[in-house]
Amino acid sequence: MQGLFRHLVTIALATAALGVHAQTAAPVETVQVAGAPMQFSSTGSGRYTVIFESGFGTDLRTWRKVAPELAGSARVVTYSRAGLGGSAPRPEPRTLLQSSLELDQLIAAAGLRPPFILIGHSYGGLLARAFAARHPEMVAGMVLVDPGDERFAPALRKLDARQVDADDARFEAIVPAKFKPELALLKPVLDSGVFPVAGKLPDVPVVVLTSMQPADKPEFFLETPQAREVLRGLHADFSKRFSNGEHIVTVNSGHNIQLEQPALVVQAIKRVIAAAEHRPANQ
Repeated sequence: MQGLFRHLVTIALATAALGVHAQTAAPVETVQVAGAPMQFSSTGSGRYTVIFESGFGTDLRTWRKVAPELAGSARVVTYSRAGLGGSAPRPEPRTLLQSSLELDQLIAAAGLRPPFILIGHSYGGLLARAFAARHPEMVAGMVLVDPGDERFAPALRKLDARQVDADDARFEAIVPAKFKPELALLKPVLDSGVFPVAGKLPDVPVVVLTSMQPADKPEFFLETPQAREVLRGLHADFSKRFSNGEHIVTVNSGHNIQLEQPALVVQAIKRVIAAAEHRPANQ
């Protein structure tokens, strides 16, 4: 599970460092979802509803530099999954499918209307894909920000299984305790190389952003140029699944592109919205 796992740990630790001082520009509300309060923020208006999926262990604050810039183009919705930010924990196991089902519930409770443009960072990229596979008729486009890819860990294991095992042990030792149960449920997905949600993705405009910022002194196998080239190739391959797919590589930010280069993410979303507007009606 090494590939995405390293990203998950990074995000979880970064979230803890944000503290209470990070704020979103739009008002944060609470809506009852299946009897539990869920934190979300909605601003702007337009034909499309842009829904942001945050990375593992990350709440809606991670989009604070991106979401406000799109309010003039669409309705913009950020939210915190169960147990994150101001959203209450829920008893159901935190599987990828369960989180995707809870997005369905939020959409119904908040009265959100398609067509949706889905934005997913890291683990959120897997969640965006899960929703699109389950509801292809509702999705008009996607932007995946340095997304996780279920093929990454198996590909790295073919390169050097020993280093992958060593990284796994180190990562598991530092992941915060509150995220361990969810991570344990995700591990089989990352190890399998198979996406766990059935359904064909819609052929909609898609942009995939990849960080290729070099690490000065790589501490983990994942950070080596060899490993990063593997992820770059997987992202490029994924973008080619779509007739209007685009792959953008940046060396100017790390995994958190939405925080380090927010304008790049904003531009990608606006391009997807524009491309969705010009799609033929029968597609």
